Amino acid sequence: MNKISVNLLTNVVLLLAGLLLIIFFRSPDVLTWVVRVIGALFLLPAAAFLLMVSFQHADARTSTNFVGILPAVGGLCFGLLMLVNPAWFENVLCVLMGVLLLALGLFHIVYLLLSWRAIGVKAWYLVCPLAVVVCGVLILMVDVVRGDTSLVVLLSGISLLLFNFTSLQEYMAERRSRTSHPDVEQLPASVDEVVPETPSETEE
Repeated sequence: MNKISVNLLTNVVLLLAGLLLIIFFRSPDVLTWVVRVIGALFLLPAAAFLLMVSFQHADARTSTNFVGILPAVGGLCFGLLMLVNPAWFENVLCVLMGVLLLALGLFHIVYLLLSWRAIGVKAWYLVCPLAVVVCGVLILMVDVVRGDTSLVVLLSGISLLLFNFTSLQEYMAERRSRTSHPDVEQLPASVDEVVPETPSETEE
């Protein structure tokens, strides 16, 4: 899968997650369901992997690497724990949301600063990632915000939408840069292509 496909898939998943968080942020058990969904994401791949290993082990011609299944067993147990006792993870999840938003916002800020001239970044491009960083700081540092589950979920949903908007801005800026500088993509593949031939090489 190429880079564009991975970025597109990531943005679509985060966009859907942001919309769902905004729509259901007033639900009293929304954080519980978020924990359960994450638990299912751990449990299902681990269970599928262990099932595949069990079928391979049934075949006498195939040797089983039991050390390799330890991460799958850990993921299975962790997913089951999140499904059975989601309340235990709710406070931890609020902190993880704050850390995630802080990391996403800082990532975009650093990228925009590094590519300021290359893709023609405008100063207002930084508004959305700065807002995401602020939301992450509020969730991590302000007890009033972290103690209100609905507010944490709402801020997380809004921040994920801002993240997608920033990604769209970056994509449009990169596309304009490639359109206005088409010769950049036609650079020589190696130094040999720009070094002129010597007279001796020409004669030969």
